[in-house]
Amino acid sequence: MLETLGKYAEADFESPQIYQLTSGVCLLVWDPPHQVNAAPRLEEQSSSSFGSIASVRLARLDGRSRIVWAFSLKEKSRLDLKLTAGAIGSEARLAVDVAQSIPMADAFAITSGLSQAACAVFVTTFLNAWSGMFRLSRSRRFVDFARELLRSVNDAPPVVEFVASVGRVHILETLLNSDSTELQTAVLIGDFGIQRLDSSTCNVSYNNGRNRLFLGSVELHQPPQNGFLVLAGAWGLAIRRIAVENAGRSLSTWWGTNSRKLPEVRDYLIAEIGKRSEETEAAVLNMQANEPLAARRHGSLAESTSFCSIETALSGEAGVLVGGWMRDPGKAYRGIDILSGTHAPIPLELMTFDGVLPETQGGYAIKRFVAFAPVGSSLRHNLQPRFELRLVSGERASLVPPPQPSDICEVRAKALSVATPRHVSDEVLSGCLSHILSEIQERFRHSVGAPKEITFGTVLTNPTVSIVIPLYKVFEFIKAQLAAFSTDSWLAENAEIVFVLDSPQQVTHVEDLLAGFHLLYGLPLRLVVMERNGGYALACNAGAEAARGRYLAMINSDVVPIEAGWLEQLCASLMMDEQIGAVGGKLLYADNAIQHAGLKFIQDDKGRWFNHHYYKGFPRQFPEASSSREVPGVTGACMVLAKEDFETVGGFTNDYIVGDYEDSDLCLKLRKLNRKICYIGDAELYHFERVSIRKNDDYTGGVASQYNRWLHQSRWEDDIVALMGAAALREEGSRA
Repeated sequence: MLETLGKYAEADFESPQIYQLTSGVCLLVWDPPHQVNAAPRLEEQSSSSFGSIASVRLARLDGRSRIVWAFSLKEKSRLDLKLTAGAIGSEARLAVDVAQSIPMADAFAITSGLSQAACAVFVTTFLNAWSGMFRLSRSRRFVDFARELLRSVNDAPPVVEFVASVGRVHILETLLNSDSTELQTAVLIGDFGIQRLDSSTCNVSYNNGRNRLFLGSVELHQPPQNGFLVLAGAWGLAIRRIAVENAGRSLSTWWGTNSRKLPEVRDYLIAEIGKRSEETEAAVLNMQANEPLAARRHGSLAESTSFCSIETALSGEAGVLVGGWMRDPGKAYRGIDILSGTHAPIPLELMTFDGVLPETQGGYAIKRFVAFAPVGSSLRHNLQPRFELRLVSGERASLVPPPQPSDICEVRAKALSVATPRHVSDEVLSGCLSHILSEIQERFRHSVGAPKEITFGTVLTNPTVSIVIPLYKVFEFIKAQLAAFSTDSWLAENAEIVFVLDSPQQVTHVEDLLAGFHLLYGLPLRLVVMERNGGYALACNAGAEAARGRYLAMINSDVVPIEAGWLEQLCASLMMDEQIGAVGGKLLYADNAIQHAGLKFIQDDKGRWFNHHYYKGFPRQFPEASSSREVPGVTGACMVLAKEDFETVGGFTNDYIVGDYEDSDLCLKLRKLNRKICYIGDAELYHFERVSIRKNDDYTGGVASQYNRWLHQSRWEDDIVALMGAAALREEGSRA
């Protein structure tokens, strides 16, 4: 029902009355002498015809009925109308020339004598059905009549306040009666016309059930002056007058002073406002940073008491990665649910493993747990998703994690620390970590902006080969590397040197270093500076994009040639056989033991495939390591390939974390082009292995490497099995 009813105007519709609603639409109102239960009919008896026509039956306070038709005409002319109300003898006629002046529609007259329910029906029909049917939502006359219609049924409506704005997104709030539960429509009326509110609204119990708190949002250039909000449901109709005095407040300013900080309202704002744009996403993240929820755990730490804490709750498009720990000696816990907006609580499927608290926390044995909640994007921007702990007693206790990071690098580090390396099984990877890490890595890649470039000296305009060297925090080998390059006349004449700095905060230091080395060795140098740390694949791809050479030589910053001619030999191998997709040389440790003589794949007793290097640890002059041959792959520490092939396969795949397995992935992609991968035993270089990667905090003692291994195997297992089978046959043939 209506919350209040406006004043009635007197009107007589015993005989049909016609009104002009807009220039192309008319209203016809008639009160038959009895209650109408059948569908009414309106017929044109002359040669004119209707464009569109609709009707609604409304209950009068005296038990009779009022029928209102809306119709458009294909042309304005004289009408001869026959009205039928369903009963025998219940008909009327009206002749009118609509080309002549007819009175404008009178909302107060049309609603006079109607019941509250009938007023609600007419308002919802008029705003929701007829506005679209007759395409009138932007008509000024239609809007003016709609305002009058609302005033006629409620001449003193309560206020709906526009409480905050984020760009074009405006948030509005009002209180409703306690029975106003399920909403069917929400319509905003203003000078702009008529517009439905965005489909997702918030309507929750408030004030101990005495009211409902409603929040909605709408995208407009500015909040409407002299407007109304109309809410409708099975319970009836609620009309609100718009107040815009506080519409200019930011989301954080409003929320900081808001006295109605219900958890459901907070969840609504984060989920529904945050997804609109980058601006609204930033606004809800800022709101959460300024007003974090207090972390809530359950129980107390003691020898015989139960305790539960959620420490990690990272939200994404597919769901939430959850991590924490519990101690439950009394078997008081039944499970944990995640709360996701208006949906019912969703039980978590916990993967648990044993752990022990530090001595400072009692040294108790605990169960660590990790889970993935597949709730979709409903919690995507929520830094503190809420949970409930189900107790054996039937009670439920609230759990709230500490605020989670919003910076994508911190998010990735948090995800990689949710479980210890020894507990990161393939089940944990596939069931939990992979869902969120793939998305985090995608978001991370998009967070890296365009690089900039600095040059030292006059660079070659048309080099044969571009040496691409990624740099990350470790620069101690640059001098030795450039010294070796400077003694190689072929390299100096045919190669350009492109460093890619993946720790841009050190650009001043690196710029000074390279400027000095350019003067010292006389080699032109190019420095590509990443906008932020992006990892091995992004850095190498940026260097390859900047490269001008026909070939690319991917060289690590800790690789130093032993003697001149290595690059010429590797490039010559590609020139002589176009079926070769990539070549690599022999890499040695500082003690002259072999580090790499080609890359292969080995399998452990659990069926997991790992990258491994042929003859790793063998003496430098080991005969089999000195012969050139086809191999499954070569390391990215020293890999030479055609730039065209590199671009054809999309460069290094950049969904691996930090730097691992990208090189074997690239080799496998090149094989999809029917290219061979070859090892050249005469090209020798020192490799001071993995000095840079140990400086990266995100490598986290093996979790990232395990994820990369799992991802690589998930993508390439069938190819690896076939490739290693063929390699085994080749090796048997060579020994025979």
